[in-house]
Amino acid sequence: PPSIKPDALNQLKTFRIKARAFKPGFLPSDVSPVKSFPLKVTVKQISVGSTASHFNRVSTLFLLLEDGSLWGVGDNRYGQLGNGTTSSTMVTTFTRVMEAANKPLTDAKEVTGSWKFTAVLKNDGTVYTFGNNDYGQLGQGDTTNRSYAAKVNGQSGITSIAAGMDHLILVNQSGGAFAAGRNQAGQLAYNNTFSFSVTSSSSFTSMYERANVIWPPQTITNIARAFAGHDHSLLLTRNGRVWAAGKNDKGQLGVGSQTNQNHLKAVNAASGTGVLSDVVDVAGFDDTSLFILKGGRLVGAGHNNEYQLGLIKAIRSNVSTPIQLGVYSGTNRIDETLDSGITNAARLPRGGTQMPDFTFYVDTEGLVHATGYVFNDQFTDGILRVALEDRFYEAPNIQNVQSVVTATGAYMVFLLTDGSLKVSNPSQLVLSEYVEGSGPVSNFNPLK
Repeated sequence: PPSIKPDALNQLKTFRIKARAFKPGFLPSDVSPVKSFPLKVTVKQISVGSTASHFNRVSTLFLLLEDGSLWGVGDNRYGQLGNGTTSSTMVTTFTRVMEAANKPLTDAKEVTGSWKFTAVLKNDGTVYTFGNNDYGQLGQGDTTNRSYAAKVNGQSGITSIAAGMDHLILVNQSGGAFAAGRNQAGQLAYNNTFSFSVTSSSSFTSMYERANVIWPPQTITNIARAFAGHDHSLLLTRNGRVWAAGKNDKGQLGVGSQTNQNHLKAVNAASGTGVLSDVVDVAGFDDTSLFILKGGRLVGAGHNNEYQLGLIKAIRSNVSTPIQLGVYSGTNRIDETLDSGITNAARLPRGGTQMPDFTFYVDTEGLVHATGYVFNDQFTDGILRVALEDRFYEAPNIQNVQSVVTATGAYMVFLLTDGSLKVSNPSQLVLSEYVEGSGPVSNFNPLK
């Protein structure tokens, strides 16, 4: 047998050595590709694809490992797990994302997931997409579903990706932004007219802005990162400002109105005068948007029907101009005052679409805070259907959080600074064989 030098072994990994053995009258041993999850891993990024309803448990969960491999579990009806198959039932064993039958996807840098499709950014600046493609959201120039990760042609030097429910945004190293997919609310920022005549695009098109009556519309050239709600798009510029487009019926774009926007428009300042500036992080939820400013201030806009802005619902149901978030008092819009604003926000969720009616952030100490509608114990103390009322609450027993995502209103996944995972309400994850521990939040071990 071939020799293996001891210094060539990675002692942090568990290896499986396969050999073909023959015996008269017997079939050769199985040497098919192994898709088991590595025993010793450190997770680099997590991503979820959530539906638009907390009553639907269907979702996907991806783990991006330090070695650049990508593993998924959950819904695979459209091939959104990228393993070359589709399944009408939930996939409960992690499978590796593949480019072809015997070609695993490698060198992954970032993953973003929707309920039906997934996109991956590689370290070389190329993008791969797979899953549902009804609206051309894979950016492949057609509407054909794909169950293997397929490279997006014509796009290179990409530095940021973001998936909405049915649209995908790319940002390149020159600061340009491009979008493909559904455009029923203007989220592609594609039109150069006042109509929403373009309902979808299967190829990536430049995202445009129109300031006042400037004609023709102008492309944006200083974008740093892209973010997406279910049907709206948010672009963070290199100088800390935010452009927004798409669905705006609840004021989630923060542009001072509740009218859908088919072109990029600058998000208003929390004071109501000028534009929002000094922004360091952004998140698009269903009909709500959150923004972290320098110094840790947290501001938000959009729907507050389930306290997802941490505001007293009787006072504010929709917020169309960003407002400082914290602890409020008062009985009406006139005497409402901010007793204490949030000033220690550090990170917001990214890596896929998030559930509705529920928002959260990570503070500077690695603690998680959330507000909104708790439907299935995904955050709090085991009591079903708990409204978090009018302020952000700290997650119990969770510390040193690097990032956190949630899906379908059923569970939350916490990535800790040491690369390990914790999952709340694991019974809803349909992964009982991979979960250990008990209580509202459990340790997550992919290969128990």
